[in-house]
Amino acid sequence: MAAAKLIVPMDRDLRVGDWTSRYIVTDATILDRKTALILGYGQIGRRIARGCRGLGMEVIGVKRTPPDAGSERDAEGAEVHAIAELATLLPRADALIMVLPETPETAGMIGARELAALRPGALLVNVGRGPTLDEAAIYNALRGGTLRAAGIDVWYAYPQTLEERTSKAPSRFPFHELDNVVMSPHRGGWLSEAEVDRLDQLAALLNAAATGQPMANRVDKALGY
Repeated sequence: MAAAKLIVPMDRDLRVGDWTSRYIVTDATILDRKTALILGYGQIGRRIARGCRGLGMEVIGVKRTPPDAGSERDAEGAEVHAIAELATLLPRADALIMVLPETPETAGMIGARELAALRPGALLVNVGRGPTLDEAAIYNALRGGTLRAAGIDVWYAYPQTLEERTSKAPSRFPFHELDNVVMSPHRGGWLSEAEVDRLDQLAALLNAAATGQPMANRVDKALGY
């Protein structure tokens, strides 16, 4: 929503007393009646879909395991498609929301060609893994106006030492110079309030393992997630 409303430059200006953005036409995006394409329609993707529908958006979910017959609608009304259909779905998207794990199959899945296929003025959000989105392609699309705006939580370069935590750029490109990007330091999945739930889930998994019961959220090592 911050990307859609171009909150970053308005926040920056108002901090120094500049109200100009209140009185001029901006490129802010109305989300109502727009289409969100969620790439990675697992548990997190479905949770995001609920929020999108709450904003009045239509939702298309894309997942690795295809529906039984072409496409289907889930219990909450979202279209669900197989990843093989992605090329035909991109032109329908006003917002592309990426929730992909990083695997050999997903690395570089979205590049310049895919970004150019989105509807004019589209938004992009990446809360999966950085390398699933081509670094140069997303920077150039934002700088050149192919995309209206983006929210990015996952990156291409991370601090390796304590000293770098206060000085490490997240990309070889100067995303920080762009007004149409909302940047966060890979914090989308970390909330202190959620830690109690995380511990409860861990306890349930350990108890299931100890008693020989089926374990939820199993990782498929062949797939990488």
